Amino acid sequence: MTLTLRLSFLLSLASVLSFAASWTGALVNSECYASLQSNTSNVPPGSHDTRRAIRYCSPNEKTKSFSVVVHGGVTFNLDSDGNEKARELVLKKGKKSPYMVNVKGEMTQNTFKVNTISIAK
Repeated sequence: MTLTLRLSFLLSLASVLSFAASWTGALVNSECYASLQSNTSNVPPGSHDTRRAIRYCSPNEKTKSFSVVVHGGVTFNLDSDGNEKARELVLKKGKKSPYMVNVKGEMTQNTFKVNTISIAK
């Protein structure tokens, strides 16, 4: 009986962890943004401007790899399907800075498996 209860509990816990999540943040060119984040050699401590980096790394029609920067500067990379969906969104909406988006999907490590992506309202 206790084995059955433990197994049921573990299965229910696993299903909770796989629920879809929803995030709102700025869509950026992931290569550009990662490069800016790692280049801190000439930046005084405490002077990093996330908003400036988001504007500078705003995606365009040539962008192939995307990330979403959420509140607090936390960054999530999109999976390959998410990159395609983000690219279609950028091509559809044209030049815009910043692209504030709603992303729904599942998080696995630091990659977001995208179900849907849309412009935030």
